[in-house]
Amino acid sequence: MEQLILRAQDGALATVMHHGAHVCSWIPAGGKEQLFVSKTSEFREGAAIRGGVPVIFPQFAGLGSLPKHGFARTATWRLLQSGHTGDGAAQAVFELRESIATIALWPYVFRAELTVTLSGQQLDIALKVDNTGDTAFSFTSALHTYFAVGDITEASIHGLAGLHYRDSATGADNCTETGEVLRIEGEVDRIYADAPALQLREPGRTMQIAAAGFRDAVVWNPGAAKGAALADLEPEGYRRMLCVESAAIMHPVQLAPGGSWAASQQLRAEPEN
Repeated sequence: MEQLILRAQDGALATVMHHGAHVCSWIPAGGKEQLFVSKTSEFREGAAIRGGVPVIFPQFAGLGSLPKHGFARTATWRLLQSGHTGDGAAQAVFELRESIATIALWPYVFRAELTVTLSGQQLDIALKVDNTGDTAFSFTSALHTYFAVGDITEASIHGLAGLHYRDSATGADNCTETGEVLRIEGEVDRIYADAPALQLREPGRTMQIAAAGFRDAVVWNPGAAKGAALADLEPEGYRRMLCVESAAIMHPVQLAPGGSWAASQQLRAEPEN
């Protein structure tokens, strides 16, 4: 599949597929791989890639009539430009517009733009959506980031205390996070409303996760049983990944004709001595 390799002047690296404008690899300058991609993921037209950073648009999960997570993650995006910014960061801009295939699923005219920027220890992904038609529409969206972890039992998420969430695993709504730290024990599938900046911590690393425009955060790990049932997730893969996603779900984005919406996710890997 067609891909673009981005290299910042300080050595930071990322690989972005044209399929889904999907970031499949991110290695900070002098560091190691930060994203998980399943060894059994299907890299083919029409299939979603299991891992990296899928772009979820215009529907999150099964919350609507579209195929799960919408169509952006399996569409071919057009590369508009790539190169370096003035400070030496690597950057690429991809575009997705409506097509006969998308209109058959979702009858609206739009333009989506994804900008990937990296340097040093930081990766920024920005998503912009324009309503270029004459009919208003609404959508939900997320950057479905799969972080690589050494062992899920040693990973923890900080910053969720006191937040309200929807538990998609149990169907419970209006739950409140009571713990100061979230550790993953079994299946976890939660949508947290109005989430602040978060931290994913594990031995040897802290990942700073900040967002602008995305009001919500999703935390997902399938656990052993559901993980084993996913054909495109490698054996025991659930132990080596954790999804922490910047998202707009609880309050779907409403776009009038000519309207625009923009959101971004900033990741910063901080090695621990």
